[in-house]
Amino acid sequence: MRMWRCLPVFLSLCMLTITYPLSAQTVTGSVGGTVTDPTGAVVPNAQVTAHNVATGVDTQATTNSAGIYSIRFLPIGQYEVTVTAQGFTTAKLPAFALEVNQTVKFDAHLQPGGTTTTVDVKGDVAPILNANDPTLGITFSANTVKNIPLNGLDFSALTLYTPGTVTTYGTQGPTSIERSTFNSDIPNINGNRAQANNYTLDGIDLNETQNNLIAYSPAPESLEEIRILSANSPADYGNVNGGGVVSVLKSGTNSFHGSVYGYTQNANYNANSWSNNHANPIVAINPFSQSQFGGTFGGPIRRDKLFFFVDYLGARFHQGHA
Repeated sequence: MRMWRCLPVFLSLCMLTITYPLSAQTVTGSVGGTVTDPTGAVVPNAQVTAHNVATGVDTQATTNSAGIYSIRFLPIGQYEVTVTAQGFTTAKLPAFALEVNQTVKFDAHLQPGGTTTTVDVKGDVAPILNANDPTLGITFSANTVKNIPLNGLDFSALTLYTPGTVTTYGTQGPTSIERSTFNSDIPNINGNRAQANNYTLDGIDLNETQNNLIAYSPAPESLEEIRILSANSPADYGNVNGGGVVSVLKSGTNSFHGSVYGYTQNANYNANSWSNNHANPIVAINPFSQSQFGGTFGGPIRRDKLFFFVDYLGARFHQGHA
């Protein structure tokens, strides 16, 4: 049997100066808080800037009469936040990672003067334990996805690293080298049926309507982040009874970046079994080879404004009988 497979090239053009979401489900984050002076009085009309370290895009907001600001719909990534007001020092929050559907709370306490100060992250950013959001889940960054061995480059196998997730197919679980057409590729999360899970890619529904299988399997190398919601999903993921698997593609940045990879499996690398070698006549190993290869590339079209990102994944599978 011979199978040829080439996933289509995925092209992503990102104009990050647009600050309104294009999908119903949240794949962005936000920053908010209150700005006060040394006496605790609020500071209205303070300028707050969220700076994306990778793209150089600045998103700004102004505090209202209560000293409150909110910057929403920020693409995930590394950010620095700066707060300025006339007659006060500049407060700066060092770079931090903003994740999918995360709200970072930064209360800035400005001092009189005109110098720039760096604010202690531990003292001004909301703690890791979020008492306002009951959602349970785990986030896999691009670096984590890259360093976890995935048989067949099947991104859905990452769900098995979430507490409460099991597969009833053992080692025949999520190992598909192409889009799965059977429910062995979808695990059970917190005792729910596999069909109860919900998959999205950049906020777009990624489920087949007939058996709720995964409609498209992105290359792990193309993913910036995967967020797995295992319980108490927020309202914008309201159709999730099992787990919500939220995938976000990488984006271009102000620097050109990319990767090239290749993986192969071949029957010539395997030893024959004891029983085959002692059969009369000897049973040979069935011919088998599987190769997966691809790459990614992204960068700026117009620095600080417009970016591109493309990825490709191909697979070749050969099998025969001796």
